Parts: sequence; structure tokens; C-alpha cells
Amino acid sequence: MKKLLLFLPNSERDINTNLTILGGLGMVHIAPFQLPKDGSIDKVGNRVKQLKKAINILNQYKSRENHPIANTNRIDKLAKDENALLEKVLNTEKEYQNLLREKEQLNENLNWFKDWGNIALDDFKLLQQKEVFVRLYLAKDKDVRAISEQEQISIVGKLNELYQIVFVAENEDQKLNLTEVKLPEYGINEVVDLINQNDAIIKQCEDLLTTLSQHQAILVKALADESKCLDLKKVAFSGHKLDDQIVYWKGFIPEESVENLIRVAEEYSWGYVIQDPNDEEADEVPTLFKTAKWAEKIKPVMNFMGLVPGYKELDVSKIFMIFFTFFTGILVGDAGYGLVFLLITFLVHRKKKFASIIEFQLMYTLSASIMIWGILTGTYFGSEAIAEISILNQLRIEKIASFGGDSIFIQKLMFVIGAIHLSIGHLQTAWKYNNSIRAIGQLGWVAIIWGLFGVVNNLVLGLEAQPITPYLFAIGISMVALFSHTGSNFFKGMLSSIGNLPLSIINGFSDIISYIRLYAVGLSTVLMATSFNNMAIGDGVTTVVSGISAVIVLILGHGLNMVLAGMAVLVHGVRLNMLEYAGHANVEFSGREYKPFKLKK
Repeated sequence: MKKLLLFLPNSERDINTNLTILGGLGMVHIAPFQLPKDGSIDKVGNRVKQLKKAINILNQYKSRENHPIANTNRIDKLAKDENALLEKVLNTEKEYQNLLREKEQLNENLNWFKDWGNIALDDFKLLQQKEVFVRLYLAKDKDVRAISEQEQISIVGKLNELYQIVFVAENEDQKLNLTEVKLPEYGINEVVDLINQNDAIIKQCEDLLTTLSQHQAILVKALADESKCLDLKKVAFSGHKLDDQIVYWKGFIPEESVENLIRVAEEYSWGYVIQDPNDEEADEVPTLFKTAKWAEKIKPVMNFMGLVPGYKELDVSKIFMIFFTFFTGILVGDAGYGLVFLLITFLVHRKKKFASIIEFQLMYTLSASIMIWGILTGTYFGSEAIAEISILNQLRIEKIASFGGDSIFIQKLMFVIGAIHLSIGHLQTAWKYNNSIRAIGQLGWVAIIWGLFGVVNNLVLGLEAQPITPYLFAIGISMVALFSHTGSNFFKGMLSSIGNLPLSIINGFSDIISYIRLYAVGLSTVLMATSFNNMAIGDGVTTVVSGISAVIVLILGHGLNMVLAGMAVLVHGVRLNMLEYAGHANVEFSGREYKPFKLKK
């Protein structure tokens, strides 16, 4: 990545023209000198929000059957004026929402009469004129007993465990200490008429919006133009004036794009300075990784977690993708669940007309991983009976089988996976320092990792320590102490490395143990599935009711288990890559994503 200083003439016309050309190139990541603040930016931003809102409104009516509108000339005029069309859509939607709220209030009014009966409100007004004041209350059983002896009280019914009480007061100020029920605003006949009128106007609004949705493309085009204008203004006001004649911007550009930028700059007489960013600017430099196409499928996970390696950090996407896929298979580990995930992904993908979306590619890969691990362990919806079917039984590896497997072997396998994962992190770092003696220090850490692997097997699993373990520690510690730090003072660097070793070795020990979570979570998924199977059909299905109950328990139980397994993947599968592996690869994910200034053509 190269640092760029771009100089342009300071006039609104020249800036807009030149920035449009720059945005068309789509290669310069702008690092603003200041936050772009201006009244024109706010104005265009509000316009963009209104257009997005109108388009979203029309999206809801686009698939509906079109209804003819009486005033077709008015609609034709709206179709020629984007401002009038936008205003009509927003005003109609506002009216529509107000009508829905009014309808809700009218329905509450109507429900009042269902609760209290067909009462004529005029009778209440007539009684008030004759100084007879009737009040309505709701009361609990204990409150009713306390006032039951009063002659002015009548219990007329019950509503949701509360008694409906009519109280005839002697004067306007006389009230009971109970929850009073207010009289509705309209009588029942008037409410019914108002609801019918309301429904008719709601229908007109819906028909109008359905017709207007045919002209949505006008608003879509306007949104594209306004968004482009907003992007231009933000970049324009983020520059810095050198004097009244020149404005300049700082940005970053991929090295392979430099020649193309220079060619365009020479063509349009732009001033520019291109140089390597210095160490002080490392935090500003955006990260652009060009990884293998198969590894790009991990991007949705990394974007979701906000994981962007720093400019000088390693590209971990390939290792992240390989091990995240592997971890997902182990953590879920049920071929039945994998098949369900695969079918759901397929159905949703089909609804999207099999669009080339990276998230679907990731889900297909993860579903396949779950199915493969489930087949190898003989796990199908947590059912041992299915696992014993002859064809499926032949595909199972007995050592890692969920039913009857060797738990010590499986746990050791998880530690092997952990040691390999952490070793790869150090090997990648060693390759990064291949022209420095620091690479030897990273190889020393690989030796220490495998020495810790032997200690973990001995302390956690009770396995006999391998004779090579002490030698691995001796060689590894020596290499780390001697070659981890470079500088003029060799002994100072060595003492610093030795001082940090004890804590680092303890952290490495705990990191390897962390991989036992793969075994523990995968086992819990199987045990929960088995438990739900036993709950549903453990005593057999003898009646229709028991059969229906069994189906409900199986669907809800396995559905819950799949949700929990998916959460475990996000928690544990991501953690082992983001913390344990990334920590040993010296990746802190402190970078910022490369987002070039780009205008759609």
C-alpha cells in the first residue's frame, strides 16, 4: 500500500469534476483530514434518507395486484416529477399510518360495547342533565366484598376476573376508590360507520401506493444520483485547503494501481505525491488482502466479528477458513443436523434465485463439514439405532464414534489439533521474519508448543510423558531466549525474552487445553439430542396422542439443540481462531478495512 497526497484546483466545479473521475477509478482509500461537516451535506443526507424510505414503502406494494386509480392524469404527472412522486409516497404512507392508528382506537371503542353491552351514550347525557351520575368500575373480588352493602352499587358482569360495577352517584363529585371505566367517545352505530369509512380510505391509500410502485425506478435512479452527490460532498469537505487556489487530500492506494493513477493524474493535470507510509502512519494504513477464492468464504464471519488484521499483520483468512470449517463440524457433529442446515440453506438460496452470494457458499461448506464429521462419528439426530444401520455403520470410525468411542483418544486428538493450529501461527510468523534471526525464535516456540502438548497429555489425560518432551523444552527455550529479540544489546534482549518466558509458557499451556472445548461441546450436543429422543419415544409410541407429543418434543428439542449448536460455533469456533491461534500468530486485528472512494457508474 502506498501513501498518496492528491492536489486539485480549489473551485467547486473543478473539485466535483475531478473527484467524479477519481471516484470512477475506485482505487484510492481517503484518509480525511477532518470530519466532513456542511449544511449541504446534511441536506443531501436527508434527501437520501427520504428516498430510501419511499423505496422501502413501495417495495411492500410492488408484488400486489395493481388497482386502477380514477385520476390517471395525476399519476402520469407524478411519474414525470420525482419530487412530486416522493412527496406523494411519503404523504400517502403518513396518512395510511394515521388511519391505521385511528382504526385501532375505533376497534377499542367497539370492543368497549362488546364488554359492557349496547349502551346508548345519549342516555348517560340525559341522566346527567337530571343530576343522576352513573359511573362504571372494574373491581377485584375483595373490593366487591368491601362495598357490596351499598345500595347505589350493581354488579352487572365479569370481565377477565374483574367484576363490572355500575355506581349511581348522588352528585358529580361522588366516586369510588376503584378503577373507573371511561365512556367511549362515540356510540356503537357511529363507531361502525367510522370504521367502514376508515377501511375505505385505507383501501384507497393501498391502491394508490400499489399504482405508484410501478414508478419506483424513478426514485431508485434519484437515490443513486443523490448518493453519488453525498459521497462527493463528503470527500470534498474532508480535504484540506493549502491556500485559496489548492485543495489536497491524503489517501492510500494499492501498489499495483499506482501506474494507472499516475496516468489519469497526468491526463487531468492533478498534482500528486506518492510514497511509502512511515511507521507512525501504520495505524492509518488500510488493510487489503488478496486471498484465495475458496478462503474468501470466511469474510462474512470476520466482518460480523469486526476482525480486520493490521496493515503489517498476517493474512489469517486461509487458516481461519480451514479450521473454522473443521471446528464447526466437530462442535455440531451430527450428520442429521448438517443435512437440515444444508436443506434450509438450499431452500433460502432457491428463493434468492441461486444468486452468487458468499454467505450461501459458507453455509454449504459448513453444512458439509457437519455432515462429514457426523458420518465419521456415527451421529444421526443423536440416535444410536440409526448409527447401527449396516451401511452407515461401515462409514464410522470406531475410535471417534459418539457411541462407544474412545474418549481419551478423542481428547488427545483435540489437543493434537490445538498444537497444530498454534504451531501454524508461529510458522507463519517465522516465514514473515524469514530474513531475520527472529524466525529462529518462532521455531523455538513450535518446539515449546509440542513440549506443552506432552505435558497436557500427562496432566490432563494421565498418559505417559514422551522421552522427547524435556528436549523439546530445552531446545525451544534456548531458541526463544537467544533469537526472539533483535537489537544492538544482545544480552538485554535475551534477558527480556527469559523474563517473559514463564508467563508465555503458562499461557501456551492454557491455550492448548482450550481445545478440549471442541470435545466437550460436541459431546453435549450429542447428549442433548439423545435426551430429547428418550423424552419423546423412550417408552414407545402407543397412542395417537403419544405419537403427536413425541413429534412435538422431537421437533422442538432438536430445533433448540441446533440453535445452541449454532451459538457454540460462533462462541467457540471463532474464539479458538480469534484468540488462541491469532495470539500465537501475533495478530491483534487492529487494522481498518480498505474502502476505496468509489462512485457507481
